[in-house]
Amino acid sequence: MSSKTYVARESSLTWSDTAGGQGLTLNNLAAGALRLGEQADFGVGSTPEWFTWRLTVQFETAPVVGETVPIYMSWSDGVHEDGELGAADAAADANSIKNMKQIGVLIVTSTDAAHDMTASGICRIPTQYASPCIYNKTADNLKAANDVSEFTLTPIPPESQ
Repeated sequence: MSSKTYVARESSLTWSDTAGGQGLTLNNLAAGALRLGEQADFGVGSTPEWFTWRLTVQFETAPVVGETVPIYMSWSDGVHEDGELGAADAAADANSIKNMKQIGVLIVTSTDAAHDMTASGICRIPTQYASPCIYNKTADNLKAANDVSEFTLTPIPPESQ
């Protein structure tokens, strides 16, 4: 007899400017700038390895349709981080992301700066520690307001029944 496997969504972890959770300063992130989020600790022992991710941004001025905001993940063993940037919410540079994993991209779909633009996907994080890195590869700054732009991870371990 076959059994079914379901997705057992767990509590989400959100990175934002000030709204609790993990720190990720996206307020007024400059055009061409990268930002590394605070490192999350997913725990020891058996933990989920698959996550859904979601990035929502707004822009300060009208963005150009088709420009992109790539999303990277820095894995860590607690001592060494991909990209060698540390574990805190901090600026990053283009050389740092060369050793990170690109997990997705948000593509600008509107010239309306106040429009929430959201992209999502699935990624694998097999390590105890990880940090998101957001690359504003557009020609416009992100919105100059706290907690308008944010990144979320939701664990999705399989559940067999």
